[in-house]
Amino acid sequence: MNCQIILFVDSSMIGGIETHIVELHKLLSKNNVSCSVLFYKNHGNNDFYTLLDKQSIRYDFLQGTPSSLIKQLRRYDDNTVIHTHGYKAGILGRLACKLTHKHCISTYHAGDAGTGKMWLYNKLDLWLSCLSTNFAVSEQISKTIKNATLLENFIDIKEPPTVNFSSSPLRIGFVGRLSYEKAPDIFYTLAESMQNSDNVMFHLFGDGPMRNTIPQLENLHYHGLTNRDDIWHQIDVLLICSREEGLPMTLLESMAHHKIVISSPVGAIPSIIKNNTNGLLMKTGDAQECQNCINALLIQSPDQKSAMAQAAYVMLKERFSGKNQFLLLQNAYTAKSRLRL
Repeated sequence: MNCQIILFVDSSMIGGIETHIVELHKLLSKNNVSCSVLFYKNHGNNDFYTLLDKQSIRYDFLQGTPSSLIKQLRRYDDNTVIHTHGYKAGILGRLACKLTHKHCISTYHAGDAGTGKMWLYNKLDLWLSCLSTNFAVSEQISKTIKNATLLENFIDIKEPPTVNFSSSPLRIGFVGRLSYEKAPDIFYTLAESMQNSDNVMFHLFGDGPMRNTIPQLENLHYHGLTNRDDIWHQIDVLLICSREEGLPMTLLESMAHHKIVISSPVGAIPSIIKNNTNGLLMKTGDAQECQNCINALLIQSPDQKSAMAQAAYVMLKERFSGKNQFLLLQNAYTAKSRLRL
């Protein structure tokens, strides 16, 4: 594939989009496609920059102005494709690509409409979707976007570590942005209601606007923003209690590390988790149902827990290894050059 891919993003923390970008770079590099990351502005997201350095991913910064973006795009040759991620990069990237005659691809990650200014930006992001070739990480998101193709998230899958599900207490983890749509408040309530249980311990990883609402509980440990590779050996179960989702990268990462997933039925998750087979899928995802699922898991034998985690891992290798996703990306990246021929 004779083109250069620029992954354009405006990033201020590590979340699902940032994890996706790292996995996308791995997939493209594996298939010998030239790729680098372009930030609209340096927000001091040093944890992410360190991760990119660790992965030997090239990146550069603009000055946080539309003019600096347009100037940069004009430096690229005709074989350069701009692939945007996130609403701000999507809006600015499509408009700048239109002015500079660059081929623009956009991936839509978020399933939440937002409120206030966020609602307006998301609406504008959708209105401008006609200026790009579009992917969406879930079927639900794809239905809201003009001419969007489903591109499920993917992950570089290695052999899973050996996990001992006979140890106690069972370690329940929340991994993600501490914001309303991710529902950390449900996680807090759950931990508080299970304070008297010696069989479970709760671990919270992430940062965000709801950080100051974390209660002081003996069974709840807050780790803050943590390197993804340092998370998975500290938990046995990933709990996703989100109110809104697309296809969370944390779900795929946890399955790749042989963890059990308990999740609310949001976004694309019901198409992935088969209840009591490769995870536990809740009907509503409130604190009481979370507790019911944990109690059900506690009475299962270590072999039953291991079989559930193994079933998730097998499904992950078949569906989310990136093979099918690369074919979709390849067709989108090369579409303009085929038309010129």
